[in-house]
Amino acid sequence: MLLLRFGAIGNALVAVPAIRAMRRAWPEAFMALVGDPVTLELLGPCPYINELIRYDHKGPEGFGRGYTRFIAGLRRRRFTHTVHFRRHLRSELIGFFSGARVRVGFHTEARLQFLTHKVEYEEGGNVIEQSLKLARALGVMADDRALEYWPDRGSARVGELVAGLPGAGPLVVIHAAGATQRERLWGGFAELAMVLRERTGARVVMIGAEAERAMITETAAATRPAASTAIGLKLPEAAELIRRADLFAGTDSGPAHLADAVGTPGAIIYAPHRGLKKQIRKWKPEGENYLAFTPPRDCDGCADHACAPEKQKECADAIAVEEVAAGLEKLYALKLK
Repeated sequence: MLLLRFGAIGNALVAVPAIRAMRRAWPEAFMALVGDPVTLELLGPCPYINELIRYDHKGPEGFGRGYTRFIAGLRRRRFTHTVHFRRHLRSELIGFFSGARVRVGFHTEARLQFLTHKVEYEEGGNVIEQSLKLARALGVMADDRALEYWPDRGSARVGELVAGLPGAGPLVVIHAAGATQRERLWGGFAELAMVLRERTGARVVMIGAEAERAMITETAAATRPAASTAIGLKLPEAAELIRRADLFAGTDSGPAHLADAVGTPGAIIYAPHRGLKKQIRKWKPEGENYLAFTPPRDCDGCADHACAPEKQKECADAIAVEEVAAGLEKLYALKLK
């Protein structure tokens, strides 16, 4: 069986429950996953997958002879089934060219498709449930929606970082960046860190990818005294740091889904944009351990259809630091019970 999953951290993680269900149904099956470099780094520790196969459409596998060799390698494996976790023509073509006779994916009316089994995609529906539908289309009992991850528990870097933090208060990991445009990001993370320090003695670590270094460093420096940072961790290491934390706070991006997968409660700050309620229904981690904080002004009901960047920033920053801090304190109190 060949699984195809391209995309960011959250996209890969929400496919894990479906992959787990298929492994439980077919414990002896050979399951390989085709993914981009980020997906392969993330799912490297996954015990349900026998092999990871690199496909980077911007790399050597993406065109010309490299693509031909990539497809030829798949055909030699004689995969019988492909499962497509993303609605993308590139993914479907790989499945078609692989020679697999059963190809399961999501139905779309927008273009020609190369699938043998098409599953209806519910716009705005929970993304984990959408992936489980693909497993059910193959006759698999798939109802367990819990995310799962396998952090690097032996990471010396994470161990040294946590051991070197001063104080004995709750460990709070903050991710103050993300794919969202900067003018729409909440500007309250530094103040949130200071409030949590004052009230709970929190030990704060701000995390981010290497590409987010400037933003994370700036936010950490605005915390008085400056917060500790962990930038450029490998994804299993970042997951381990979040797992060790008592609380997580961040934007609607990959680390928030890692927090869900390793069971660390947290607050997720959503940037203002149209369709936000639908996005929350689709992507927010389920359960009372994850709180969503949104701008008080609903973009869907706003008459200003194309607001300037400064207006977007104004809406984002209208989320009160006090509300987020109080929410996190309640989550921490529940954890201590």
